[in-house]
Amino acid sequence: MTSRLTIAVAVASALFALPLHAAQPLQAARGTDQVAPRVERAPMPDATIERAPVSFAWALDPDQALSAPAPFTALSRSYWNTVDAASLQRGVELPLTAADAVIQVSPVQGARALDVEQLQVRDPAGVLAVDKVVDAQQLRAAGMGVGAGTAMARTGASAAVGTYRLQAPQAQGRYVVQVLEPNSPISLQLQADRQQVLAGGTVVLSARLQHDGGTTALAAGRSVARALPAGGEALLVAPDGRSWPVPLVAGKDGLSARVTLPADVGQAQGLWELQAFVSAQGVQRDAKVAFAVAQPTARFSGQAEVDAARRQVRLPVQIGAPGRYEARGTLHATGPDGKLHPVAQAHSAAWFDAAGAGELLLAFDTVALPRGYAAPFELRDLQLQDQSRMAPIESRAVAVRF
Repeated sequence: MTSRLTIAVAVASALFALPLHAAQPLQAARGTDQVAPRVERAPMPDATIERAPVSFAWALDPDQALSAPAPFTALSRSYWNTVDAASLQRGVELPLTAADAVIQVSPVQGARALDVEQLQVRDPAGVLAVDKVVDAQQLRAAGMGVGAGTAMARTGASAAVGTYRLQAPQAQGRYVVQVLEPNSPISLQLQADRQQVLAGGTVVLSARLQHDGGTTALAAGRSVARALPAGGEALLVAPDGRSWPVPLVAGKDGLSARVTLPADVGQAQGLWELQAFVSAQGVQRDAKVAFAVAQPTARFSGQAEVDAARRQVRLPVQIGAPGRYEARGTLHATGPDGKLHPVAQAHSAAWFDAAGAGELLLAFDTVALPRGYAAPFELRDLQLQDQSRMAPIESRAVAVRF
């Protein structure tokens, strides 16, 4: 009996002697995760950046399920072209697929401002077909931010479908002609497969010219979209104005491109764009989607240190460039139904003066667990942000289980 008691006490002592903190690697990256393979140096932005550390958490309603936002889809019923004075004087052909189309003509820098009386729009029969023409002053009064010399014309509600001709006999210079057909049954659907990507990474672009019945059919739930055979091209545009042509390849359900981002993304802050220009049977459409591109100035590294009792996760960070970095994540706890539910979200940010090893702590212990919720836990939607450069570096759908 004595020996059994001694063994039991020894086992209990050994258990209680185990460290409260357990180290474990982050979960393997999944298809939608963004993980930096390395870190890079980068100059400090010319801006005043907060350096005080901050850490906070707040409770979530476990009955409200969270879901990752779907990639943004642009839907366009418009197109634009740049034309020269000679073309505008002769007449520019504009294919229109519905009544009540809006045609805007804007002079490029150095071009002559157009008088609204000089702007002529003729229908397929050659008849003047302008319901209303307004100038820049009227457009600005209506709240539109247009440049000087801009004019806008609108065809009538009974305007015929077909090829119209836009003319301005007094045109001098170059002009941007934009056509919007809000009632058109033909639209361009454009989507990038991700909203953020690392420098040197890839984005898959999908472009689908479709006959969807128009906005009225969509609002009434009667739309049955069908893809139209089309061709076109795309353009990758950086925030600093650099651009790269992107070929679009035809497939079973439209056009697509696998776009590789340059390793040198520059220092200009802002979103990158993919612009697509698609046409079929004389119908033109263009659209654009925007996404963030980040230089990998830091990354999660090593093993996370988990304190299950206090619901804290320490995350080692490898710093490549001095700056302010932020970690954020969502804690899921096991509920009475035996399933994981979101119960809290935490953020932590700190300034790092030099490249090297760092650490960010996500502390959920300030948030009380809902009644009936306990371990096992999962840390989900873990993100690493470079706040100095406004760049999302890493994201993991599931990071740690404990």
